[in-house]
Amino acid sequence: MSRPVVDYSKGLRRKLAGGKTLDQAFSELRAEGASIFDCIATVRTFHRCSLEEAKQRVESSPTWADVRERTEKSYRALSNDDGHGS
Repeated sequence: MSRPVVDYSKGLRRKLAGGKTLDQAFSELRAEGASIFDCIATVRTFHRCSLEEAKQRVESSPTWADVRERTEKSYRALSNDDGHGS
């Protein structure tokens, strides 16, 4: 069972105000237990941007490169599947 998405906007604001880059802030949020979905929701709230823009900002971060690579591999595997399970 998955947990609800957590908004870390206040933590992100503190980290950025403290001089951290966005990538450093993502890294710290991840170390604190934030998921990629939490970070996307946080960026969307913090920057008041679209889901697509928030997703792009988070997925382009080196902090989430491992997740991005796994996701891309999964999408490629699905797109190569002919849908018949063979």
